[in-house]
Amino acid sequence: MAPLACSLYTGESRRLIIAFNIGTTYSGISYSILNPGEIPKIFPVTRFPHQGHVGGNCKIPTVIYYDKQGKVCATRIDDLEDFEPDKVENWTKVQWFKMHLWPKSSATSDAADQITPLPPNKTVIDIFVNFMEDLYDCTRKYIQATFPNQPDFLVSMNRNNAINFILAHPNGWEGLQQVQMCQAAVHAKLVLKY
Repeated sequence: MAPLACSLYTGESRRLIIAFNIGTTYSGISYSILNPGEIPKIFPVTRFPHQGHVGGNCKIPTVIYYDKQGKVCATRIDDLEDFEPDKVENWTKVQWFKMHLWPKSSATSDAADQITPLPPNKTVIDIFVNFMEDLYDCTRKYIQATFPNQPDFLVSMNRNNAINFILAHPNGWEGLQQVQMCQAAVHAKLVLKY
């Protein structure tokens, strides 16, 4: 298959596009800086706090740990061997949370009935919010480390409302599930409205 031919970005101002693919078991982040008159290039986020270089596929576990008070304790970690055992014994591991959004009419909704329940006092939207906040924090840190000579880049993009987010979702999702992901993006303060 031939590579996609990209056109020059014809916008009048610089923009940042961030794409989150929050998968059932693994997630990924890509971004593109759109400069007027240039052909856009898409880059993956390949380093994450506490994980170093992820590798060529740039996937991270879609996992969150909460304490008994519902506070996020760790994200993107499959096992807790590097943590103190007495500290983590009361943590709740949340994975496959995306399955809680599947439409009830979907053939895979049977699988949703088999997954682990959400922690007390947490909705699937709350968990998406926490995970999106973490992904954005990872993205910010990665971009700042990648472009150290432009320390105010993200500040200027935020100030000029020049960041767009793309949220990937399964084909089988209906309007309700898409709206719920958008609501999570608003609550995570990625966007003001959808």
